[in-house]
Amino acid sequence: MAKIETMGQLREFLCSSINGVANGTLDLNKAKEITKLASKVNESFFAEVKVARMQVDMGAEANKLGSLPIAGDK
Repeated sequence: MAKIETMGQLREFLCSSINGVANGTLDLNKAKEITKLASKVNESFFAEVKVARMQVDMGAEANKLGSLPIAGDK
Protein backbone atom coordinates (compact mmCIF):
# COMPACT_ATOMS: atom_id res chain seq x y z
CA MET A 1 0.00 0.00 0.00
CA ALA A 2 1.21 3.48 -0.82
CA LYS A 3 1.87 5.96 1.95
CA ILE A 4 -1.10 8.27 2.57
CA GLU A 5 0.16 11.83 3.00
CA THR A 6 -2.75 14.07 1.96
CA MET A 7 -6.46 14.26 2.65
CA GLY A 8 -7.07 13.61 -1.05
CA GLN A 9 -5.04 10.40 -0.85
CA LEU A 10 -7.01 9.40 2.25
CA ARG A 11 -10.30 9.93 0.40
CA GLU A 12 -8.99 7.95 -2.57
CA PHE A 13 -8.00 5.10 -0.26
CA LEU A 14 -11.39 5.13 1.47
CA CYS A 15 -13.21 5.08 -1.87
CA SER A 16 -11.04 2.19 -2.97
CA SER A 17 -11.98 0.41 0.26
CA ILE A 18 -15.67 1.02 -0.42
CA ASN A 19 -15.22 -0.49 -3.87
CA GLY A 20 -13.40 -3.44 -2.31
CA VAL A 21 -16.32 -4.13 0.01
CA ALA A 22 -18.78 -3.75 -2.85
CA ASN A 23 -16.96 -6.21 -5.11
CA GLY A 24 -16.11 -8.63 -2.31
CA THR A 25 -12.32 -8.19 -2.25
CA LEU A 26 -12.21 -6.44 1.14
CA ASP A 27 -13.60 -7.98 4.31
CA LEU A 28 -16.36 -5.90 5.88
CA ASN A 29 -14.76 -6.03 9.35
CA LYS A 30 -11.45 -4.79 7.97
CA ALA A 31 -13.31 -1.99 6.18
CA LYS A 32 -14.97 -1.00 9.46
CA GLU A 33 -11.58 -0.75 11.16
CA ILE A 34 -10.21 1.33 8.29
CA THR A 35 -13.19 3.66 8.64
CA LYS A 36 -12.60 4.07 12.38
CA LEU A 37 -8.94 4.94 11.83
CA ALA A 38 -9.76 7.35 9.01
CA SER A 39 -12.26 9.05 11.30
CA LYS A 40 -9.50 9.66 13.85
CA VAL A 41 -7.29 11.20 11.17
CA ASN A 42 -10.16 13.44 10.12
CA GLU A 43 -10.86 14.47 13.73
CA SER A 44 -7.23 15.42 14.30
CA PHE A 45 -7.15 17.42 11.06
CA PHE A 46 -10.34 19.26 12.06
CA ALA A 47 -8.89 20.06 15.49
CA GLU A 48 -5.72 21.42 13.89
CA VAL A 49 -7.74 23.62 11.53
CA LYS A 50 -9.72 24.97 14.50
CA VAL A 51 -6.50 25.88 16.31
CA ALA A 52 -5.09 27.56 13.20
CA ARG A 53 -8.29 29.57 12.79
CA MET A 54 -8.11 30.65 16.42
CA GLN A 55 -4.47 31.71 15.99
CA VAL A 56 -5.39 33.83 12.96
CA ASP A 57 -8.40 35.34 14.76
CA MET A 58 -6.07 36.36 17.60
CA GLY A 59 -3.68 38.03 15.16
CA ALA A 60 -0.99 35.38 15.36
CA GLU A 61 0.57 33.39 12.56
CA ALA A 62 -1.04 29.98 12.24
CA ASN A 63 1.09 26.87 12.47
CA LYS A 64 1.64 25.08 9.18
CA LEU A 65 -0.83 22.19 9.01
CA GLY A 66 0.85 19.07 10.29
CA SER A 67 3.29 20.94 12.53
CA LEU A 68 1.10 21.79 15.52
CA PRO A 69 2.85 20.69 18.72
CA ILE A 70 0.80 18.21 20.76
CA ALA A 71 2.79 18.40 23.99
CA GLY A 72 5.64 20.26 25.62
CA ASP A 73 6.82 23.84 25.46
CA LYS A 74 6.88 24.44 21.69
